[in-house]
Amino acid sequence: MGKFFESENVKGEMEDIYDLQKELMDVIMKFPYMSPEAQYIHIETVKELLEKQQIMWTRVSLSDDPEAQKMKETIRKGSKEMGFGDTDVNMIFSNMRNTLNAVQKNLKK
Repeated sequence: MGKFFESENVKGEMEDIYDLQKELMDVIMKFPYMSPEAQYIHIETVKELLEKQQIMWTRVSLSDDPEAQKMKETIRKGSKEMGFGDTDVNMIFSNMRNTLNAVQKNLKK
């Protein structure tokens, strides 16, 4: 593994991302049955995850470490396979955030 992934900061951020993903996956099937307040909080957690992922994307993008560059390419390929084409990954994050904000705004409180 390259030096990028040996960094204590990167390790901590990756662990935070993993923990948030696990937390979100544990409750995603319950989302339709949650109160609007609980849904709002759940979406806040999704937004927190997106922010951490975008920070990691930026770190990966700025690194010249071969392992970081591999991860960057894997993310690009994954976004292409999900139908985003050659869209800038930062634009994808921005659009996701806008969508989540719109959903929160439309929640009945």
